[in-house]
Amino acid sequence: MAESDEDREFLTVEQAASYLQLSTSSIRSYIREGKLKAFRVAGLRKVLIQRDDLLALLEPARPTEL
Repeated sequence: MAESDEDREFLTVEQAASYLQLSTSSIRSYIREGKLKAFRVAGLRKVLIQRDDLLALLEPARPTEL
């Protein structure tokens, strides 16, 4: 049984882009600008993003009223 993106703790750039319905270049821009923390796997050309960090990019469209 394949693991869904919601079940993974770390996502590739491609999976993160798909999860947020963005392009991979947008995800890479967020990483480059320091808006999204990512980890490079030693010895591989693979970048991983922690799902919680990816979700932290999201903000409410409207401020919530108290």
